[in-house]
Amino acid sequence: MAFIDFCLQYHGSVGRGELMAHFGTAVASGTRDFTLYRDLAPDNLEMRHEDKRYHRTSDFQPLFEHDSRTVLNILAHGFGNGVITEAASDGFCEDMPDLSTPPPDILAPLSRTISQQQAVKIHYLSLSSGSSERTLVPHSLANNGKRWYLRAYDRKHESFRDFACMRIVGVEQSNSPAVQSHEQQDADLAWNTLLTLELVPHPGLAYPEAVAHDYGMAERHGHYSLQLTTRAARAGYLLRYWNVDASANHHLSATEHHLWLRNVSALIQKHTDVLSNFTLAPGFNKEPKPI
Repeated sequence: MAFIDFCLQYHGSVGRGELMAHFGTAVASGTRDFTLYRDLAPDNLEMRHEDKRYHRTSDFQPLFEHDSRTVLNILAHGFGNGVITEAASDGFCEDMPDLSTPPPDILAPLSRTISQQQAVKIHYLSLSSGSSERTLVPHSLANNGKRWYLRAYDRKHESFRDFACMRIVGVEQSNSPAVQSHEQQDADLAWNTLLTLELVPHPGLAYPEAVAHDYGMAERHGHYSLQLTTRAARAGYLLRYWNVDASANHHLSATEHHLWLRNVSALIQKHTDVLSNFTLAPGFNKEPKPI
């Protein structure tokens, strides 16, 4: 039903052959599927005998909510669950190439370790210390916009840290002591602390309304603003990915930084103990100096 609904909304038509090819079903099954869809939404489609396809009508009302981000992903990579085979692209929508996707032989054991709440030993390549072994208690996988990383308790440094998945070159089961409560996700303060970031067009812009339209900002108290809630452990990545000026006095170039973090001073005063991740943000300084 979702496939039929999607094709009607974003391609304008769908044929029984497409349904059969996508799901590997027989003619009778495809006929029943279209009959069921028509029973659920009789005004959404009409059969045109010249091409023997069902076409979207002007009265179309989607049966499913198709999120725009998901839609673009489907148009770029194809409609499918991606578990057995990679779905084919629709050809007229292209995504940026992903240069840093962890391989299955690394991703699978990490995922199992998280699901089973176990410790794991990894072989890690660090920019600062080279190759080393780490015993970790992972609790989450997260995307920082450019790469996937593992959020885990590092038993060597006795703290929660981030590890780039592509720098993990080996994963082994750990025979170390059982996982303790202080090593689990509930004890990760920076992960569990939610911050509300107030993003505004950079004050140095001549036409801030253009940036406000880019990000769907609402006008509040005489200025455009976007309220965004994120984990403290992820905030620095987000600000860096979107190239947000996180200096208290917005001194970075508006040409390069279209957004400014308006409430950075308030965040420093209230959450200084979980802002280590903010060092990734452009211009951030816990003790800003006047210019």
